[in-house]
Amino acid sequence: MRKVSGIVAAAALVASVALVGPAAHAGETIAGSGSSYMGAIQKTCAAAYTAHTVTYSPDGSGTGKTKYTAGTVQFAGSDSLFAEGKEPSNFTYVPLVGGPVGVLFNIPGVKNLNLTPKLISDIFLGKITKWNHKNIAAVNKAIAKKLPNETIQITYRSDGSGTTNNFANYMSQTVGKPWVANDAWATASGSSKGTGGAKSAGVIAAMKSLPYSIGYADLADAATAGLSFAAVQNGAGQFIKPSVNAAKLFLSKQLVNPQGVVLFDYNEVVKGGYNLTLLAYGIAPTKAGTAKAKATGEYLKYFLNTCSPKEAAKLNYVSLSGGLLKTANSLVAKIK
Repeated sequence: MRKVSGIVAAAALVASVALVGPAAHAGETIAGSGSSYMGAIQKTCAAAYTAHTVTYSPDGSGTGKTKYTAGTVQFAGSDSLFAEGKEPSNFTYVPLVGGPVGVLFNIPGVKNLNLTPKLISDIFLGKITKWNHKNIAAVNKAIAKKLPNETIQITYRSDGSGTTNNFANYMSQTVGKPWVANDAWATASGSSKGTGGAKSAGVIAAMKSLPYSIGYADLADAATAGLSFAAVQNGAGQFIKPSVNAAKLFLSKQLVNPQGVVLFDYNEVVKGGYNLTLLAYGIAPTKAGTAKAKATGEYLKYFLNTCSPKEAAKLNYVSLSGGLLKTANSLVAKIK
């Protein structure tokens, strides 16, 4: 009888384990696509989330918005907004996470470099073509003699990119024409000079193979790339390298409207702040009336209030706080 009882007990234990396993991911299966910038933290948060099964493809902001509009994913991630007149019906933006966009360079023998917004613009537009140009040397007097007489190799995002959109918006506000906020590099800069790379990984790979190159990528993707970051002059006249703390300081001073859109002022004077900072949004339905829409809202609420505060800084992102987080939560509540 003891042996039979043991077998019964063991069978009961196996049955209970079998029941517990699937329950870890009970509920809906939801898919997201978009912002490659958010890729690392979305992967981390989706893996840790247990109420529903979440997948996220870091296809780029432009692709994510297209897939969401076509109805092939339940939510999109994007570092930029829909073009005016191209918005889908019954959706909301939800601010999710922020972070700095770094200006990277690959100059053999040079690890520190100061750049003003005007210099960055002139370099990417091909107006300054040599690293030892007098205007670059003027803000880098300590290393002026190390700046080589070499042609600057421009790299940029070849895909539809929210990072490009934010970079160009920063240029447009701090420098002016021809820069316009747009996901496409040729439209954003009015230039096709240089070498394109798909996603931040493509830009980084191109830069590593091109000595004397310059490019832009978010800190989350580029922090471990082995490339150097320029110190960019902020609104207070300070030269600041990209960091979570410097970006958080700048982001905390930006206004957000009731629709969750952050109204960046890239000229704002924030001592110690890193002005070239972006914010990534979730895009989700407000009147779908489906279980998947409800599950999407639940996941984004978890992302904002549980996962991001715990994981963001470790992954070189800025988690939301204060009024921005309050607005984000009010918008998540509309997803249904």
